[in-house]
Amino acid sequence: MTVLPRKLGLVDATAIVIGDVVGTAIFLVPNSVAQNLSSAAMILAVWIVTGVLSFFGALAYAELGAMIPSTGGQYVFLRDSYGPLWGFLCGWSFILAIYSGANATLAVGFATYLSYFIHLTPLLFKLAAVALVAILTLVNYRGVELGAATQRFFTLLSVSGLVAIIGSALLSRQSTAIEWSLPASGFPWSRFGVAMIACLWAYEGWSSVSFVAGEIKEPQRNLPLSLGLGVATIVALYVLANVAYLKILPISTIASTERVAATMAERTIGPLGASLV
Repeated sequence: MTVLPRKLGLVDATAIVIGDVVGTAIFLVPNSVAQNLSSAAMILAVWIVTGVLSFFGALAYAELGAMIPSTGGQYVFLRDSYGPLWGFLCGWSFILAIYSGANATLAVGFATYLSYFIHLTPLLFKLAAVALVAILTLVNYRGVELGAATQRFFTLLSVSGLVAIIGSALLSRQSTAIEWSLPASGFPWSRFGVAMIACLWAYEGWSSVSFVAGEIKEPQRNLPLSLGLGVATIVALYVLANVAYLKILPISTIASTERVAATMAERTIGPLGASLV
């Protein structure tokens, strides 16, 4: 069996955790959440609750990753715990549905924002999404060092952009009346559950670092640390991002626009802000 060299440090592993989560989701999902929840208190609550759930999941993966520091993630965990059949089924479900579907969704999100700059016909829209997946696949195929460098760059880019968006809103003199009260009909449990599904998808991706556990230096230390630091950072960024959205945009506006972050940045920074998003 080929043994992969351990070339990824704590910074690389943490960048994978953050970079595989923070992306188009935080710019797209608030629209879906606002369509289901009409109160700022409920919107922030659903992001906090799902963030805590994600952190608990990360703690479980941290323990498993420290026990089984091998490349393969859930495939290895299930194979070693329950036998090769379950590992086999897990691996193929990832290839045919879970990760292929998630990557396709993120690629479509990329094309959605690209269409802000360039008019895309339906065919060009699909080709842009496919091209992104193909390019990033080639980057990872070229080796772990190039993949890690690319991951660090895009993680820094996405986090810096999100921090800039949050800062522009929180420091802006603009604000809108925030609706904190719950609906007169009571707490909408079913709608809160639907919003949780959308938010959990936005948090999805932190487990990807377990797939490269066999390439992380000192995995018993760095894998748990990267998961803890990464997920905690993501939860803080997501909650602050939603505070920023709610400060500048009415909930009705958030619910009616797909480009929530771009719309908010346009109001706080101007057209340049929307373009940067």
